[in-house]
Amino acid sequence: MPDRRLSPAPLLAYGVPILGAAYLVFFIQFYFLKFATDVLLLSPAIVGVLFALAKLWDGVNGPLIGSLSDRSRSRFGRRRPFLFASLPFVVVGFVMLWTIPSALEDNALIAWVGVALFIFYTAFDLYTLPHAALGAELSRDPHQRTRLFAVRQMSFTVGMLLAFGAIQVAMNAEDPRSMAAELAIPAALVGALVLAIPPLVLREPPVEGTRGGRGLLPALRDVVSTRPARLLLFVFFVESAGVGAVGTMAPYVAQYLLERPEVVGLLPACYVISAVVSIPIWVRISRSFGKRDTWLASMALAAGAFGGMWFVGAGDVALATSLLGVAGCAMGCGGVLSASILADVIDLDERRTGERKEGVYSAAMTLVLKVGTSLATAASGVVMTATAFVPNAAQSEASLFGIRLLFAGFPFLGFVVGAILFRGFSLDDDGTPSAAALRVPSAP
Repeated sequence: MPDRRLSPAPLLAYGVPILGAAYLVFFIQFYFLKFATDVLLLSPAIVGVLFALAKLWDGVNGPLIGSLSDRSRSRFGRRRPFLFASLPFVVVGFVMLWTIPSALEDNALIAWVGVALFIFYTAFDLYTLPHAALGAELSRDPHQRTRLFAVRQMSFTVGMLLAFGAIQVAMNAEDPRSMAAELAIPAALVGALVLAIPPLVLREPPVEGTRGGRGLLPALRDVVSTRPARLLLFVFFVESAGVGAVGTMAPYVAQYLLERPEVVGLLPACYVISAVVSIPIWVRISRSFGKRDTWLASMALAAGAFGGMWFVGAGDVALATSLLGVAGCAMGCGGVLSASILADVIDLDERRTGERKEGVYSAAMTLVLKVGTSLATAASGVVMTATAFVPNAAQSEASLFGIRLLFAGFPFLGFVVGAILFRGFSLDDDGTPSAAALRVPSAP
């Protein structure tokens, strides 16, 4: 594909609709634990384990979807059939999760929640993995890719903001269970319609050469045998594990740490708005200073912001919103540059193997993200149970310590470790590997 500047049309058609997926997944990820503990009266540990199992299933499901989309052939393209097929299941899984029959109790209730999570996260992978792979194909120019993923990340963060607005409506309703059900059906339908735009509007680039590799296992071996890929994925895992519980804990921070439950929408608003505003600035900075150094600077910024959140207490809304604004600015950079750098690593793999594997690499990135967040989500339930969290009551010092640990301590540690590790990344911005990048073991 010629390396030319992408026009606004494909940028918007590709990037903007992802806000529909972001709204749906973040409404679940950031609110369902609190909904389950305070409304359904389920144990935090049980809900944490259900989330972990659903996301670990993605660890099996995701690479299969990525590899199949790489190797599929149809007159509609490789990615579009997967995008269309996912939409009805996205709707079913999301609606099931928020319209649980009131007669269900105990094991039946747990089983319903588990099945709903399984359906939704499977459908979510069926859409987002081919969508991410498509983004890596739309341009071969590293900086055009950064623009492309910048629009995607901006839309993703806007979807997160919309989700938190809906969470605030549900949390402050007289009957949160009924309100969540009323929000679920129109949200799922509108989300599916928005997500239908990319496969309807975009046309995939023509297939050139060998695509998809020789199969799933050989493709995965190629991923792990490429040094820049291993390092990038490990850094992403460490950071994901660090921040994986932040969104889930935000409602708890508002209600129990700040003692201001009415600001549950303000906290993520500061985070998301600063992220959206900062993304075009990070794109310009990365063009001047390089992707690696720019991302490293944002990691240090994020570590400082989340470290400061440890000292937030009752009534410290201004301090909390300021720190979250800084954290959002930093996270906007990582969300864009990680995807753009991954596309450059895919080019390196193609030079080594003669094959293009956008789907498998996107699945690998998504896998480490979900394993990290699933571990953090499971840990959040365990930590809250261990520190004697009591729903809808004033919390003990031990319980407040647990909330701080999950919301501030783990993210701080994740970004510090991630920055130290990422200093060793050695893939040049123009896609040319350095000598260190090419020192990889032979695939078995």
